[in-house]
Amino acid sequence: MKKTLKIISIISLIIFAILWILGKFINIDAFNTTEIGNIFVIIYLLASLKYYQLDSREKDAIIKELKEKLGK
Repeated sequence: MKKTLKIISIISLIIFAILWILGKFINIDAFNTTEIGNIFVIIYLLASLKYYQLDSREKDAIIKELKEKLGK
């Protein structure tokens, strides 16, 4: 799950960068690249947030486990 979220966030950043570069050099009137780019930024933010939540939970569980072992 974490790896999938990381891949999604990286892909959305790459697509955003491509759209941004295309918007600077090529006049694409058929697509609203600003809105599409904003959608990919939101996807990146949500995927990254969920990734770091899962990562934090795993680290908290490891810390709790190590504290229990240390206390014994």
